[in-house]
Amino acid sequence: MRPRSTVQGAAVLVAGVLLAVSACSSGPTPGGAAAGTGTVTTSSVSISPAPQANGVRPDAVVRVRATEGTLQSVTVTAASGGRLAGRMSADQKSWASRTPLQTAATYDVAVSARDGHRHPVTVNSMFWTLKPKHTLAAGVAPLNGETVGIGQPIAVYFNAPVTNRAAVERRFHVTSSSAPAGAWHWYSDKEMHYRPPKYWPAGDHVALTYDLRGINAGDGTWGDQNRTIAFTIGASHISKVNALTHSMQVFNNGKLVETFPVSTGRDKYPTTSGVHVVLNKNPLQVMDSATVGIPRNSPDGYFEKVPWSVRISNSGEFVHDAPWSVRSQGHVNVSHGCVNLSPTDSKWFFDWTRRGDIVIVTGTPRRLQQGNGYADWNLSWSEWVAGDPLA
Repeated sequence: MRPRSTVQGAAVLVAGVLLAVSACSSGPTPGGAAAGTGTVTTSSVSISPAPQANGVRPDAVVRVRATEGTLQSVTVTAASGGRLAGRMSADQKSWASRTPLQTAATYDVAVSARDGHRHPVTVNSMFWTLKPKHTLAAGVAPLNGETVGIGQPIAVYFNAPVTNRAAVERRFHVTSSSAPAGAWHWYSDKEMHYRPPKYWPAGDHVALTYDLRGINAGDGTWGDQNRTIAFTIGASHISKVNALTHSMQVFNNGKLVETFPVSTGRDKYPTTSGVHVVLNKNPLQVMDSATVGIPRNSPDGYFEKVPWSVRISNSGEFVHDAPWSVRSQGHVNVSHGCVNLSPTDSKWFFDWTRRGDIVIVTGTPRRLQQGNGYADWNLSWSEWVAGDPLA
């Protein structure tokens, strides 16, 4: 059985109803009772949500009001820890919470007040918030504290579909030390990305803060997460791969630092043209043709452990070590869609690059499609903003 709400000294409290609350008095009472005899003065205090209320919505506002006397302090504490922020009115007649409630939580409300005769009054109450059908949470790239390339979007992946996209998006706030304001773009009801109009400036400091507590995402899904993720933009790394000249130029902060011979995708498996963003890198990557629809035992099949592999698309395109094609590099395209480098060149590139760097491929008939990795920069700014319900 849940404990009852208590009012120190006297009455049971009901939300929205003004209550007579007992308190001791050191002076005469209306009616002439003698001092020190436990006589009663009255104070009117109301609390919402009601004491013992169950299934309270996380977006409800906790309100406390005194119509006689004043409120001295109000604390609303979750049983799991943490105090709800709130604001007292200038006349100390009312208090209202300013932060959302947690889901499936128990809250204690403690009120200290003074009645019309300035006698102290203490009131306690308790309520329970609803247990949602689904709880909304988000995973974010990049990671907190990470240094990324100038092309890295902020990618948010929700664990449940979001019906109310605009309301959820309003809970996400991006700050930057030097980049102009950007915009969100929704790829699905479970994924949205943020980017500025142009690449992030090198050396920029970016922070994403979001608070999903109390947000109704739709279809019985309520948010219950509150996070801040800060990351740094590294040097400007842009690599330009030309499939027609079989070369890759590497630029560091706008300066050409290396030119490598490469072999890109053969006619049957052309590398995708467009602006790619480095997704991750692996010093030894298992490459299995079966994962891209080519049987291992077919003439074009393969199963290899490939060193110095830098992924640039979800469909299996890498910039990687290819000792078997060194003779073709700089002359002819023979790969299954990857950018082949020599062992020495691939090791240099692997060590130099990081997640979020830009790799631009030109000279092929196949275009990089949205959703195939971070293809965000292949959309014009107007196309990008068109995917933002708040734009």
